[in-house]
Amino acid sequence: MKYINTLKESIIGDTSRVEKRINAAAGVIMRYDENNRKQILLLQRAKEDHWPNFWEFPRGKCDKPVGESLTKCAAREIKEESGLDVEPVALIDTFDYTAEEGKRLTTCHNFLCRMKNPEQKVKLSKEHQDYKWVSEVGEVEMLLLPEQKKTVEKVLNSDRSISSYPDNDFTVNNSMVENYLKKIQ
Repeated sequence: MKYINTLKESIIGDTSRVEKRINAAAGVIMRYDENNRKQILLLQRAKEDHWPNFWEFPRGKCDKPVGESLTKCAAREIKEESGLDVEPVALIDTFDYTAEEGKRLTTCHNFLCRMKNPEQKVKLSKEHQDYKWVSEVGEVEMLLLPEQKKTVEKVLNSDRSISSYPDNDFTVNNSMVENYLKKIQ
């Protein structure tokens, strides 16, 4: 039952009980496969986690150390959760969600990231039990929550999508993302 209540809070986003607000940062880590298709990394949360078995981008709270920039937070969290050294290159979008039984409102900032060394291997933390590189929005339709699906759409399939998610009010400079994708191809 706790799982269902947490899910409702996240999707519904009731902010009437919010006592604190924080930022979180997530990394959409992109690479190209042997067929020159864009791929992004998804991690599956551990069975024992408060979001068991859900897939997500590596992400975490930007509350410690105090004053940490969003890009440093993204790089730190990605390193902690996946073992990858990355560089955030562009903000893709943001979304809000509630947690802690609706008492915390978190704004998650999704950054497009490049691996500093493309030969790095994923090394999962205890927070996650599996990972996969995906190349199509269709591959993640049943895996990700709606807000993360919108982010995947912007990175993977913007030029040939069969589905479309409306932009939220927080979309920031998608031309930066498109320019970066062209450069690394």
